[in-house]
Amino acid sequence: MLLVMLLVFVILAGVSGIVSADDCDRVYDDASNTEKLETTEDEIEYFILIDKDQECGTIRLSNTGDDFRIVLVSIFTDEKDILNPAPELEPGENWSTTWDFSQDYDVTNDTHSVRVSTTGPDLEANIEKDFDLSDPDIPAQRITDVHLIEETNEDGDRIAKAAVTFENPSPHANPGHVFVHTTETHGESDLALVPMSEETATSYIELDDDPDSTIEGEIRYNTELIHEDAGVRDQVWFRGEVGGEVTVQRQEFEPVAHPTEDDAYRYDADESVLEYLPPSEQLAAGVLIGGVLAIGIGRRFWN
Repeated sequence: MLLVMLLVFVILAGVSGIVSADDCDRVYDDASNTEKLETTEDEIEYFILIDKDQECGTIRLSNTGDDFRIVLVSIFTDEKDILNPAPELEPGENWSTTWDFSQDYDVTNDTHSVRVSTTGPDLEANIEKDFDLSDPDIPAQRITDVHLIEETNEDGDRIAKAAVTFENPSPHANPGHVFVHTTETHGESDLALVPMSEETATSYIELDDDPDSTIEGEIRYNTELIHEDAGVRDQVWFRGEVGGEVTVQRQEFEPVAHPTEDDAYRYDADESVLEYLPPSEQLAAGVLIGGVLAIGIGRRFWN
C-alpha cells in the first residue's frame, strides 16, 4: 500500500508540479500563468508565487540557519501598499501566507503590477486587464445605499436631504462628484469620496423638495464630468419618503448637461416607473437595489 501511495504521489508531482494547499489553494504547473521565485539568501529559503489567472499570491519562508531571523515583507498592487507582514523565524521555523489581489486593482489602468518586496529577493508580475468603468461589479467606488432624511437649515426651516452611501472595495480612491436631480432639485451636488482608509462613506445633498412629499429622481456619480460617458461612474433611480423606505434601481449611466449650462438637465417624473415589478434584491435596510422588469419605459437599467 505504501508503495502504491508513493507511486501515485510521484505521478501527480510529475504531472502537476508543486503541490501545496498554501499556493493559492490550487495545483499549478509550468503552463500556469504565474511568476515564481525560489531562492535562498542569508539562510532563509524564499518561495514567492504570483498567480495571474487566480489573482492571488503565495509566500513561503523557511529559516535554515542557526540564528533568529526577522523577514520584512511588503506587497503592492498598482503601487499601493496592501500588506506588510514581518514574520519572526526561529531556527528551523517555517512561515507562509496567501493573499487575493482581485479587489486591489486601480481600475483606471489597463496594465497592472503586483509586486512582492522582501528583506531578500523581490518579485513583480505585470497583468493586462481592462475594466469597463461603468460596470457596477468592478472593484471601484459605487452607490450602495440611499436614504432621505430631514434636517433644519440656518433659518430654522425643515429641509430634505439625500444621504447617498458609497462603497469601495479597492484600496485605490475614486474621488468624484455626486449629482441629484428630482422634479424640484436640478443638479445639486457634493463631493463623493471613500477615503483610502475606509470602506464606505456617505455624501449629503440638500434637496429643494418638500420633506413631506414623495421624492423621486436620479443620482449620478462620476470621477470625470457629468456630461461625459467616461471615468468611474454610476447612476441610480430612487423614489421614497423622508424617514421612510426608499426604492432604488441601478441604471446605466446617462451623461447629462451640467446644472450651470443653459440647457441644464431637468428630471421629469415618469409614471411608467411605477409599473416596475418589485426589485429582486435587497442590499441594505430600507433600500432596494436589484434587477427588475420594466414595462414600457425608455430608460436603460442594469440587470
